Amino acid sequence: MVNLSYHLSEGLEKNLKEIEALRTKVLTTPILPKNEFRLRWESNINKTYWGLTLADNPLTKNQIAKLLVNPLPKKLSDPQKEVIAYMNTLQYIRNNWLIDVLEIYNLSCKSIFGSTISYYRSKEAGVKKILEFIESGKIHPVIQAGLLQIEIIKLSPFENGTGRVARLLSHLILGKFGYDLRGLLVLEDYYREDLISLKEATTSIERYKNATYWLEYFTEGVKLGMEKVLKNLEITGSEPVRQFGWKLTDRQNKILERLENPNLKITNKDVQKMFGVSQITASRDLSKMANLGILLPHGKGRSVFYTK
Repeated sequence: MVNLSYHLSEGLEKNLKEIEALRTKVLTTPILPKNEFRLRWESNINKTYWGLTLADNPLTKNQIAKLLVNPLPKKLSDPQKEVIAYMNTLQYIRNNWLIDVLEIYNLSCKSIFGSTISYYRSKEAGVKKILEFIESGKIHPVIQAGLLQIEIIKLSPFENGTGRVARLLSHLILGKFGYDLRGLLVLEDYYREDLISLKEATTSIERYKNATYWLEYFTEGVKLGMEKVLKNLEITGSEPVRQFGWKLTDRQNKILERLENPNLKITNKDVQKMFGVSQITASRDLSKMANLGILLPHGKGRSVFYTK
């Protein structure tokens, strides 16, 4: 049964006020594009690592980074498949704000757990009720994100991976309204670092018959995550750009320079001609930059091209 009731408690109101102040401060803080790219890359690594540790994925943060910046092995293990799927979903929701619950599952979980369409259809009416309320536009975006996450968890429209899908959906809502701080906000470490508090907040819906306690917990996590983003912005100028596989080669930096004009695109053949390199080397450069989120791939196969 869907129950989206809550009240604006003193703690919830306080968190929302601090979130607004932090959001304004972060979004008005100047940052060099290369530093923003780096921080977003590191944030995505952290989202993936901490999010998948909640599902007992054994890969370390460095293993995840190496997997993403190097050519993919021909055969992926299930933990590696989870990482690729999670990162692909993060890239998808950064550019697609339509709330499609089944699509988020397909992107993040289908390669691991398989299709779940028949099970999902049995819960689809409940999903629609949740989305109708969320998309009514009458509540604060951070409240929307928190409610969507907990109600999807409660409804459990998938046999496996529901928590993962719910967390990704909350990022989608936050991104849609600019509360993910240009993709820099990480919440997964907040959940993972205190599993007892996470369980207590998640089960509070049934205990109190409303979402207030959960929303206080969720908004506290958003606030703490924003504080970390602000701190990273303040110190980023003094840190070398070398963390988690980020560093680009001279050739890759020149590819970026070529795409300074937003109307330009680049292909594998373009890179081969520009630098006199092989098709494999050009593919490796472009794939790495796409995995980092610096370039966006378009099309498939031989017709693929990249934009900034």
